[in-house]
Amino acid sequence: MHRFFVAPELLTDPGLAPSRVTLSGGQVTTTFSSQEQAGDVVAHTGGAGSNLVPLPKEIAHQVRDVLRLNVGERLILLDNSGDEVVAAVTRSSKAGVEVHLLERRPGKREPGVRIVLCQGLLKSARFEWVLEKGTELGVSVFAPILCRRSMAGLEDAGPSKQQRWQRIIQEAAEQSGRSRLPELLPIRPLMHALNDIPPGTLAIMPWEEEHNRTLYDILNSAASITHVGAGEVLSGEGTLASPSAVESPTHPSPTVVLFIGPEGGLMAEEVALAQRHGVQVVSLGSRILRSETAALAAVASVMYEYESVF
Repeated sequence: MHRFFVAPELLTDPGLAPSRVTLSGGQVTTTFSSQEQAGDVVAHTGGAGSNLVPLPKEIAHQVRDVLRLNVGERLILLDNSGDEVVAAVTRSSKAGVEVHLLERRPGKREPGVRIVLCQGLLKSARFEWVLEKGTELGVSVFAPILCRRSMAGLEDAGPSKQQRWQRIIQEAAEQSGRSRLPELLPIRPLMHALNDIPPGTLAIMPWEEEHNRTLYDILNSAASITHVGAGEVLSGEGTLASPSAVESPTHPSPTVVLFIGPEGGLMAEEVALAQRHGVQVVSLGSRILRSETAALAAVASVMYEYESVF
C-alpha cells in the first residue's frame, strides 16, 4: 500500500472512537468505530462522530491524479508517531479525496541503532542524495555542518531550501516504509556539533589520512555490547552509550554519531579538535571516497553491525 505522512491532527479527530486490541507478541492495534458503524446515519462530511477525513490537497493530487486509486482501494497514513493508519478511499473527485480510517497499528520498528549523521555541506544535488539514501538506510538525525573546506555560500540555505530537504526526507521515508521521519537539524559549524555530542556516545570520524585504525575495528569492538544497569550499554571500548530511544525493554538503542567531511575533506586541525572531543578517527579503506560515498558506506557499515546484534 502507498504511504503518506500527514499532520498528526488529521488522525486525531475527537469524533473517532478507537477500540484497542492486544495481539500476540504484545502489539496493540486500534480499529476505529463511529456512529456510522454503530448503525446511525452520518453524512459523509468527515465531521464529528465520523471517521471520514479529507486528504490534504497535495496528497489528494497524488492519490487521484498520479496513483489513480479508486474508491475502496487502501493506503496508509502516518503521523510520525511510529504507528500507521490504514484508510480506504471513499470519495475521489476534482473537489478532493476523502478516506475512511479503518485501523491504527504499529508501524515498522526503527533500526536497532540511532545514527546521527553530521555531514559536511556539499553541493546541492550531492547533499540531497545523502538525505534521500541516508533516510532509506535508517539515519535518525541529519546534522549538516560547516567545515573549513566547505564551499562558500553553502551556509545560506533559506526556508525554501530547508522545505525542499524536508520533502526529500519525507518522500524517502514513505518509499522505504519508515513510520518515523528522521530529524533535520539547522546548519551549524563543526565546533558546535562537537560540543553537542552526548556523553558516552560512540562518535566516529572517517579520515583519509588515518591508516592504522579502521571503521571495522571500532564497530567490531562496539558490537560486543553488554548491558550494565538500567538503560545503559557498555561497549568493548569501555565507554557508556546512553540510548536516546528505546525500541524494547531489553534492547535499548545505542547512538552512533558519524562525522563526514565536505568535498575538500577535513583539515588536520579539525580532526585534532574532534579527537579532543572524544571522536574516534578511522579509515574506510585504501581508496579515497567522495564525501557522499563515505557517508553512506559508513552508515551502512554501522547499520549492518548493530542490526546483527539487536
